[in-house]
Amino acid sequence: MLGLPWPAAAGVMLGGTRVILGEKDREASIPVKNTGTSPYVVQAWIDAGEGRNKTPLLVTPPLSRLDPGMENILRIMRVAGELPSDRESVFWLNVKEIPEKSKEENVLQIAVRSRIKLFYRPAKLVGKSEESRAQLRWAVSAGAQGQGAVLKVGNPTAYHVTFTALNVNGGQQLINADMVPPFGEMAYPLSALKTPQAIQVNFTTLNDYGGETPEELVKVPASAEPVAVKAELVPPPAPSAASAGGAGR
Repeated sequence: MLGLPWPAAAGVMLGGTRVILGEKDREASIPVKNTGTSPYVVQAWIDAGEGRNKTPLLVTPPLSRLDPGMENILRIMRVAGELPSDRESVFWLNVKEIPEKSKEENVLQIAVRSRIKLFYRPAKLVGKSEESRAQLRWAVSAGAQGQGAVLKVGNPTAYHVTFTALNVNGGQQLINADMVPPFGEMAYPLSALKTPQAIQVNFTTLNDYGGETPEELVKVPASAEPVAVKAELVPPPAPSAASAGGAGR
């Protein structure tokens, strides 16, 4: 049964994986399309984390009908409220598809919610977002109460840095890292280490368009606090003989 093709759960698809609203922009927008065969009611809202629905941003329309094959545009605007001017702020755009009531009896209907990051970017931030990953700081430090070891990643920039993955020592441990906030730090337990020691970490990040950046390798020293370490680009794997022969043909 696992080999059978299953239809996608979501009929309403977002036209991006993140939204960036600049301070000088009148609005930011993202398309939503109904790729299913039934109409949906689309509910959209912004939060600052689960249970924190009060934000200085507004999405419109908050409620709309979307017929099969049709597309609509969600618009995000800044409203009253204070936000830091020296760093990005992050919010979440939520889009829930609500199916129309079934005419059949004993039918289970599910409202599917999509949730993507929404960044508010002040106009006079220092540096550029694409340069932020090169400025990350790294360290392997002692864990809680001096036990074990943790990987510390510090972000001295005004931009969020979102990882896709952190690969420790060539696959010794894969860390499901997410996002290091501006002027912040994250710590990830290193289960394979009993004491702090130097390691190698392969990583990739997401750019402003949701695309993955080239893989990089950083040699992380043992240190109490994160330090600046220059990362190196990982060369792409050499083509195998079979693929090279296929290319020749």
